[in-house]
Amino acid sequence: MMLKIFDMMYYHLATFYQRFNKKTSGWQLQAIFIITITQAALIMDLYLLINELMSIQGKFSLIEKVIFISIVLGLLFYNMKRYEKEYQYYKSIWGAYTGNKKRLQVFLSFFIVVFAWTFIFILGLIFDKY
Repeated sequence: MMLKIFDMMYYHLATFYQRFNKKTSGWQLQAIFIITITQAALIMDLYLLINELMSIQGKFSLIEKVIFISIVLGLLFYNMKRYEKEYQYYKSIWGAYTGNKKRLQVFLSFFIVVFAWTFIFILGLIFDKY
């Protein structure tokens, strides 16, 4: 289910960035990078929430930082292999929608990106980490 959401996000983000770049690799890499950063933010959200619910106090240790950076680099590599040069395939799937369904998909794509980042700040404010 989540992979379908990220596939939809890739298509809509790539379509958005396609307007600004002439080179194919430019707008595809931008969309892949945004997908990776969003996935990393969602993982960070989940990790912070679990830490607070289990009452684990303290700052991130060096091991946690290395593991998180490794996960992000792994996600970037995975997303590069998954989405590179696959725009036409996703266009055949997600480009067929029109009207309200398409507007809902575009809204969800950008909402997930914004929500992933704002939820980190919301958790920080709720649990008094700032």
